[in-house]
Amino acid sequence: MSTDTSEHKNQPTWALHLALYAVLLAVIGFLVLRPGSGASAQEDPARNHVAARLDGVAIGYDEAIERAATQLDQLEQQRIQCDLQVASERHGLIERTLEGMVRERLIEASAAIAGLEAGDWRAAEMERLEAGVTDEDVDAFFVENEGRIRGEREELEPQVRTYLAQERFVDALEDGHEIEYLLEPYRLDVDPAAGPVRGAAAAPVTIVEWSDFECPYCKSVLPTLERILEEYPEQVRLVFRHFPLHAIHPNAQAAAEAGVCAQDLGAFWELHDLMFDEQDTLTVDDLKDKAERAGLDAEAFTTCLEREGIGDRVDADRRAGIEVGVNGTPALFVNGRPLAGAVAYEQLAEVVEDELERAGG
Repeated sequence: MSTDTSEHKNQPTWALHLALYAVLLAVIGFLVLRPGSGASAQEDPARNHVAARLDGVAIGYDEAIERAATQLDQLEQQRIQCDLQVASERHGLIERTLEGMVRERLIEASAAIAGLEAGDWRAAEMERLEAGVTDEDVDAFFVENEGRIRGEREELEPQVRTYLAQERFVDALEDGHEIEYLLEPYRLDVDPAAGPVRGAAAAPVTIVEWSDFECPYCKSVLPTLERILEEYPEQVRLVFRHFPLHAIHPNAQAAAEAGVCAQDLGAFWELHDLMFDEQDTLTVDDLKDKAERAGLDAEAFTTCLEREGIGDRVDADRRAGIEVGVNGTPALFVNGRPLAGAVAYEQLAEVVEDELERAGG
């Protein structure tokens, strides 16, 4: 996944967000508040619009806000990221706790039948199941997860055997029981109507993608999205939204604006495909050439690019992405359920299937 500061970097943890939040707060505090001045309702800069004086000359609060605009924007993004990460962690903790409580009761029931303490029964079962994990099972695990595993096989093999035994333990434990988890998946309020759409308009599952035409990971996720649309033609639709990463992709903003114009002129997806196919050539002249090849009227396209407000529409998409925690691309939301990075088909299809099941489809 591409981020504003790195071409290949995992999303920051909520702890890092908290640290950055504190640092930026200190920076903004230094810029806006005079040390030792204290804060009171009478001296609230927002009320009197004067934040400081030098030899009797006022320095306005709005001036300080304007000077610190970039840092304030970063601070706001960090606040949003932090809040959303905490909410996600909270939801995940509740999910894991519920699963643990269900399994705890199943273990207690099985142990009682065997006439053992719960801990003793679990240990004996795990020992039995781990002994049943074969070399072929381990080989299959390493083959299936090739590319995702980091480390030497000799060091990892004991952990893999334990993991496979735990999977079998849970499967055996839950077999024959009706288990229903009623907690909804973690979702965010993502507008499913904003942006160009590919797929059935009435589909019960909407994937909203924030993307950057210059981002290599956005290009790499395209086959996955195309396969999903092919295999779920009536059940899934894709909505595209712009999130140019200005810090690392110099042509991303221009490409996004070209996308807005192509949308207005009725050929968004044609230009979308061309821009991703030819990702290394996205200067304004390149974009005009691509627009012609996408079937757009050259004069109308150029006029649109020069029209005031086109960039504002890209910025609006970007701000909407920030509000739901996007800080890199691609960022996918399946009926509001966030998935970061160039996810594999299997991972995306699993979420789609779950959403269809929840929708009764």
